[in-house]
Amino acid sequence: MAEIQWFYPRDPAEVPPLLAREGVILHGGGTGLLRGGMSQVRGLVDIRRLGLERIHRDNGGVRIGAGASYRTVADAACRWHPAHVLARSLLAAATTPLRNRITIGGSIALFPYWSDLMGPLLALEAEVHLVGPAPGWLPLPEYVGQKASRRGCLITEVRWLEQGWSGAYRRWTRTRTDRPAFSLTVLARRGGSPDRPGAGTTPEVRVVLVGCSGRYRRLSEVEQSLASGTDPATAAGRAELEIPTRMGASGEYLTHCARVELERALNDAMTAAANPKSGTQGG
Repeated sequence: MAEIQWFYPRDPAEVPPLLAREGVILHGGGTGLLRGGMSQVRGLVDIRRLGLERIHRDNGGVRIGAGASYRTVADAACRWHPAHVLARSLLAAATTPLRNRITIGGSIALFPYWSDLMGPLLALEAEVHLVGPAPGWLPLPEYVGQKASRRGCLITEVRWLEQGWSGAYRRWTRTRTDRPAFSLTVLARRGGSPDRPGAGTTPEVRVVLVGCSGRYRRLSEVEQSLASGTDPATAAGRAELEIPTRMGASGEYLTHCARVELERALNDAMTAAANPKSGTQGG
């Protein structure tokens, strides 16, 4: 293996020119190296001096630095509400040592099918801020869908607006610390958004499945069914789900499990939306 050169930038603007070099990659928590190996790596850009660990929440918005760890974000989310959907998802991820290392930006950039972060962020309709060839704020689905064109960019922050959501999070694993074969995030709020006080009593729902064919999918058909008054069991039964065979389980079995977990998550989130003081919170 060739000798690896380390870089220690102090300004995010210094990072893109480094990433333009062959074999140079970002280093935050370092957990991504466990997946890709080191054979092609020629340089590592350490992001710890860039000040990307801050978490800011006010005026109905949340901004999280890309260098913040899962554990730091989960702890912050617990302070916002003990059952915040991000607290539930991130505290379920991996193991304590890994949660202390995995960074938000790295997890967004890599987006493995077992991500416990991306479902909640996609449901919250988060945006990412990039520095590099394609700078500025970008909706998270666009970043995921056009990631090749964002190569060489540094994620510095993720943000979303808090809008009174209650949330539920479900994942399928073989053991407590295993990676999930799939995960489901459901957000619900009664009567629509706060800026539409007369919207009625039918809950507004967002549903995101991660780990399906195509990596993730917003289950819009479920959202529309619930908006028209369909009950959660029927909506879950009609959902278009397809989980690939993985982790020793057949795709047919995992798809069945996803349908069961979807119904449970819908019931949890909609019950919480009807009783927000006692329910789980999404943001």
